[in-house]
Amino acid sequence: MKFIVLLFTVLLQKQTRQQGYERNNQWFNRLLTPFDVQNMAFKGQLGVYALVVLLPCLLLALFMSSLSGLIGGTLLLLIQVLVLLYVLGRDDFSLRFESYKECWNKEDYEGAFCCAQSFLNLQDQVECQSPFELHQTVRQAIIYAWFVRFFIFVFWFLLLGVAGALVCLLSIWFYRQFKLPWVKSLLGAVEWLPSRLLAVSMALAGDFVDSFPLALKFISDFYSDSRTVLVQTAVVGDTVDEAGFDCETAQQALMDTNQLMFRCAVLWLLIVACLTVFAGF
Repeated sequence: MKFIVLLFTVLLQKQTRQQGYERNNQWFNRLLTPFDVQNMAFKGQLGVYALVVLLPCLLLALFMSSLSGLIGGTLLLLIQVLVLLYVLGRDDFSLRFESYKECWNKEDYEGAFCCAQSFLNLQDQVECQSPFELHQTVRQAIIYAWFVRFFIFVFWFLLLGVAGALVCLLSIWFYRQFKLPWVKSLLGAVEWLPSRLLAVSMALAGDFVDSFPLALKFISDFYSDSRTVLVQTAVVGDTVDEAGFDCETAQQALMDTNQLMFRCAVLWLLIVACLTVFAGF
């Protein structure tokens, strides 16, 4: 069932993508409005988290578990696809990337950086970056964007169903709203296993000889964050420095990175398909 839900969702996401799409999270912000979380003690913050993050997902899971029969099964499939589609979002990443490529091809590196900031949520950095630094920043951001927009939600969907994926999304929103240290630690725990599995997938789908030993090393590393794990695994075999950087071939390097992440997504789908056929997953 999970493979069917995931497959339908990915296909529907591809057909309904919209440039500049953003999830409607006003309902979540309204749930948070009555609570002054910043000035609460830890127990109060934990209570609000349970109320606005865990409780809605628990109610969703209970409702879906109550569905049975032909009509209930059809409704269950529909709910799972729609909720997972909401979690994954329908933003057209490729269209946003086109504006970046146009600026780069015109050697408008400041404009390219502004475009990258808008669709990759780059950290604030100096606008006078060299083309090499800009290229490296965007390449790393693309890798992490794939992780936080797709892989982490798919992992928790496969493990705990759509309710698990929704908990992950709402936890991210909760942290962005209040920046609480304990929520950041919680998200680090949530990201730990899927980031390591994705690192192994990147090694299998990419530079196996250089990347796989590092990906295995990260499996026993409980301190490196997910961005570090993924970026270092992806660039471990990269020998290009600023002196040898070629602006004309940089675009292809970014496309190769994007294709690597796409191959990882296909690999995950194939693994889920095999588990469904041979293990009844």
